[in-house]
Amino acid sequence: MTELSTAVNSKLSNIVIEQLQHKHICTVIQFIDEDSEKLASFTGLSLKDIIEIKRNICKKYGGQVKNAFQLFEIEEKNIISTNLSSLDNLLKGGLYCGQIYEICGLSASGKTQLCFSIAINIALKSNNLVRYIDTKRDFSGSRIEQILLKKNYNKQVINEIMERIKVCCVYNMHQLLKVLHWLSINLKEENEDCRTRIIIIDSLPALIFKFSKDHKTTIILNHLANICHFLAKEFNLSIISVNLISQWNNINEEGTSASSNENILIKPTLGKYWAHVPNTRLLLEKQELGNRKISIWNSFQLEADLACTLIVNDSGVSC
Repeated sequence: MTELSTAVNSKLSNIVIEQLQHKHICTVIQFIDEDSEKLASFTGLSLKDIIEIKRNICKKYGGQVKNAFQLFEIEEKNIISTNLSSLDNLLKGGLYCGQIYEICGLSASGKTQLCFSIAINIALKSNNLVRYIDTKRDFSGSRIEQILLKKNYNKQVINEIMERIKVCCVYNMHQLLKVLHWLSINLKEENEDCRTRIIIIDSLPALIFKFSKDHKTTIILNHLANICHFLAKEFNLSIISVNLISQWNNINEEGTSASSNENILIKPTLGKYWAHVPNTRLLLEKQELGNRKISIWNSFQLEADLACTLIVNDSGVSC
C-alpha cells in the first residue's frame, strides 16, 4: 500500500504529511477515504486542493472502469503472436491478454529456450516491451544475440530488440513480489506507442522450494496469484510462468510399482493451490533429434490434449 509522501503530490509537504500522520492517515487509501472537509480543516489546505489531490491520486493509483464490450474489443485487438505458427494455432491465435500461461516440463526439456524465443519474437515489434524475470540466474544475453544472428539480423536491429527485453534477476519470493508491485505502479506510465505486452517468470519452483512450511507456501502463492491476475487484467498483457513436473509410479493391487511408462503419473509442481491459477497449462516434452512436443495439459478455454511439434536448435525454437 502506497504511503503518503511529497512524491505522491507536490502539495503534500512534509508539514502536511506530519499533520496527517498525527491523525493516523498514512497511506493514499486512508487519505481517499477520509472526509475532504475534515482533511482541509487540520492540514491547512483548501478544499479545492484536497479534491484535486484526491483526483490525482485516483488517476495515478486507481484502476480504470471498463464495460464488457470494451474488454471484448481489447481482447480481440491484443492477441499476442508468438511468431511460432504451430504454437499460435494451438493457442487459437496466440497469447491472449489478461491470461496466465504456464510452461511445464522436466529439467532440460527446453522451457527456457522456448521463453527466449517467445521473448525475442514479441520484442521484434518496436512498440512491444518484454519483462523477463529470471529467478535461476541463467538468463543469457549472448544466447539471445546468437539466436538473432542466426536469423540474419544486423547489429543495430539486434541491439534494439535486446533493449526491448527488460531483464530483472530476483533471488527470493520477497524480491519477486516487490518487482511485481513495482510493475503495478510503473506500467501505468506506459502508452500504446511502446508498452509491456508480456511478463515471463522463469521459473517459480526455483523460489518456492526455498519455503519449507506448507502454510507459508500457500500464503505466498495466494499473494503471487492475486498480483499476477491483477497485472494481466489491468494492463492487458499476458504472463508466462515456468514450472517443473514431478513423475509418480502407480502402485498396482499387489503393492508393487508399475514399470510401464503408461502407468507413470505426471503432475505440475507447486501443489494443489497453484494447479488452478494458470488459465492455460502447457506441457513441453523432449523427443528425439531436438524435437519438442508441446501440448495443452489443461485450459479454461482451449481443448486439452491437442499438441504440436517444435524444434530447438542454434536458431532458438522454430516450427
